[in-house]
Amino acid sequence: MSDIRQRSSSRRSTSMSGEETPFTPGAGLSAKAMIDTAPQHHGSVLKLHIPLFYSILPSAIQRILLAWSCFKFLVPSWKERYLVLCGSYLYKFKDRFSDTPKGSPFDIETITIDILKTTGQDRNLSEIGNLPVGYTKIFTVSTLRRRHYYAVSDSEEASLWLRSLREARQESITRNMGHASNVPYPPSWKHFDALGKDLVKSKDRIRERMEMSGIEGMEMAAFTEGQIPRGYYG
Repeated sequence: MSDIRQRSSSRRSTSMSGEETPFTPGAGLSAKAMIDTAPQHHGSVLKLHIPLFYSILPSAIQRILLAWSCFKFLVPSWKERYLVLCGSYLYKFKDRFSDTPKGSPFDIETITIDILKTTGQDRNLSEIGNLPVGYTKIFTVSTLRRRHYYAVSDSEEASLWLRSLREARQESITRNMGHASNVPYPPSWKHFDALGKDLVKSKDRIRERMEMSGIEGMEMAAFTEGQIPRGYYG
């Protein structure tokens, strides 16, 4: 019963007036709370933000947008972020004082990590110019859906992120296989892992609903125009 009450209470909060409020995705996953538990690694980075609109444009149009300063809001840009590697997830925050993560945390068992040797080896980076002042290296975190780019000050910092993520990934796999590990897994990390798992599920449900809404909207528009969408056999 105590476990049930605990899970239930984690999905609701109480306002100052004493009334219950709906559960907020990411509640309890503040950057400060994680940093205070001595996570595997954390620090400031620059994240390459690539607008969806830009990513679907032909290369020729992308180069035009990059050349005109009035379209800067439509092209890739570097944004400050704070990463925290804690337990089995890598969390992304706006800064180290943020109360909730940005987006869905990365399940480190399902990602691949690498360090880019040169920006010219990647199409997303070769056309946007030099890195901001004070940043010289880029490491990448790849999921099944996309590749994420993070700039850091030097090769040493990039290598530290690479090593920390790979070691944490191996330890997470070892724990989930039920094998003993020499690396401590404190109760606080276990608590954050449970909240992180809930947040991932919540974000996945939202994305699935948005994708289904997009598909249904396209099909409805096609039927309204008297056309059957290509590949539709329903």
